[in-house]
Amino acid sequence: MSSTNRGALRHNLDFYETPSWCTQLLLEREQFGPTILDAGCGTGAILRELDEGAIGLELDADRARLAQELSDHQVVCGDFLHGWKPGTSVGSIVMNPPYSLAREFILQALEIVPADGKVAALLRLNFLGSSRKRLDVVDACSGLLRVWVLAQRPSFTGDKKTDSCDYAWFVYRKGHVGPAALSVVTRGLSAL
Repeated sequence: MSSTNRGALRHNLDFYETPSWCTQLLLEREQFGPTILDAGCGTGAILRELDEGAIGLELDADRARLAQELSDHQVVCGDFLHGWKPGTSVGSIVMNPPYSLAREFILQALEIVPADGKVAALLRLNFLGSSRKRLDVVDACSGLLRVWVLAQRPSFTGDKKTDSCDYAWFVYRKGHVGPAALSVVTRGLSAL
């Protein structure tokens, strides 16, 4: 994920575990539908923060097994973008998608959720403007409802080191048309 280590080795399948405080900030500000799917759940970092009944989906079988063990939620091994269909109704999707496939994950998620269903994706803030190819997921007709900018950069490596990118939760509501609200959020000062 680092924008400063362009030559560095990337994690397999763009796997970068989401710090719990990032998910907690989102859940303090957004309400999600009855069954939440964590698409590309990795080892279940987001899943562990979600209420009972959430489902995880992970492409890597070893990570899927670990997510099942660590989260106490149902985790399915499958490919979110190619052929996987939910076995149950999914009301919302909360995810930290592989950045290189973020647009595709968002579009697929918006296909799966029902009318007025929500999708939240943790992404680099520059997702808003770094590519004309993504206008369909950031313009006024995309369903983008809110952008929660994280005032503190998260560490995705477990060593508390951060890269030079700012991050935000991009929250979509299927069927929403209009501008997105933007807010900067921070975790409590005692947690800094």
